[in-house]
Amino acid sequence: MGVKKFVLGYTYDLRTKLALLIGANILIFIGSGILYESFLTLLCLMVIMSNGYLKSALKYILFFAVSVVVETTVVNLDIHFFVNLILFVVAIIRRFLPCIIIGKWTLSSTSSSLAVATLQKMRLQKDVLIMISVIFRCFPTIKDEWSHINMAMKTRGISFSFYNLVHRPTATIEYFFVPLFVSVIEIGDELSQSAIVRGLDAPVEKTSRHIIKFKISDCIVLTALIGVICMVVLIRLWGNQL
Repeated sequence: MGVKKFVLGYTYDLRTKLALLIGANILIFIGSGILYESFLTLLCLMVIMSNGYLKSALKYILFFAVSVVVETTVVNLDIHFFVNLILFVVAIIRRFLPCIIIGKWTLSSTSSSLAVATLQKMRLQKDVLIMISVIFRCFPTIKDEWSHINMAMKTRGISFSFYNLVHRPTATIEYFFVPLFVSVIEIGDELSQSAIVRGLDAPVEKTSRHIIKFKISDCIVLTALIGVICMVVLIRLWGNQL
């Protein structure tokens, strides 16, 4: 059984995190450019750092800085097509980095019980509630299943690596992904049955040990998000490029 991760800093409501994720998706399609991407990434990093995720923020900063330096250095060089393809993928990842930051932070900082309690307070439909509950509980279980498969394959002399994907693609897919997909299907069925057995779809009012309410930190973040969206939209309406 995994140990719950505790972090220092402000705690945010799940509704705030979902609003940040939606806002990040909107903002990345409004503008473009290195400075604009840096601005959005910095805003997202400030949020997760305020929640205590300093190491994760440093990793994102390092990835962003390295990707920008490499891209600006080799953009005018005559290099191999495969290298250009890798640079293109890295640029796409960097553009969607704000969404990746918020999405991963939301999953890692929100327990399944808190997510279910928040979604119940939002009065979602039962089918949607069960589906989201299964998704939140599925990711940690899949991670554990992947580590077990990887450990079993290492004992047979086959490890999941880039070298094996290139030189032994058939064996790698057969020994890793096929068992994983079968396990994911079984895990999804078991989690769905578990949610129904616990009465998640029962037509009664649910109680929870979690206190679901907006705090001052949530109001500050949501106000800042609305302000940034309005500012960017106004700049675009005035005809300025971002």
